[in-house]
Amino acid sequence: MQSRVIRHSLCCLALACAVTAIPSPSRAVEAITVAVVDFDYIDPSGGVMKQERDPAERLRTMVQQVRDGLSQSGRYRVVPLECGAAPCSAGRTDPAELLAKARAAGVRLLVYGGIQKMNALIQYGNAEAVDLKADRLVFDRNVVLRDDSDEAWDYAAKDLVAQLVKQDLARSEASAE
Repeated sequence: MQSRVIRHSLCCLALACAVTAIPSPSRAVEAITVAVVDFDYIDPSGGVMKQERDPAERLRTMVQQVRDGLSQSGRYRVVPLECGAAPCSAGRTDPAELLAKARAAGVRLLVYGGIQKMNALIQYGNAEAVDLKADRLVFDRNVVLRDDSDEAWDYAAKDLVAQLVKQDLARSEASAE
């Protein structure tokens, strides 16, 4: 009797292991490789900055938050790009070189953008993503900061991540061709 109970328990354990070994649909989908390059910042006023933090530092923080948010979503695998001494950005790196580096790194989606200061309280810009496999723009959204505070920059980063995750940026092979 005891051996029958043990065999039954072992069979149940084996069945449970077999069921958990079957990949669920969420695990079966491979993460899309993405590179989020540095965003550019333009201040046409040329005036003295009186903020407590430098806009360049806030911009770097925002871009890192976007990278982290995409990575944590599970839909994307963030791949870093190296551009030597100069920052990797659409405005400071030759576009052909940037695309070549992204392709060499195995990147499917390249996210880039920039922010421009309009006045002391409003900054705006765009974020775009190119599907390198389909060779087309798949994402183009405005980024608006209605204050020059850490909270405004954090909100912009979170909103951008939410928009990128919500979209089906890398469509199936059939629709990409």
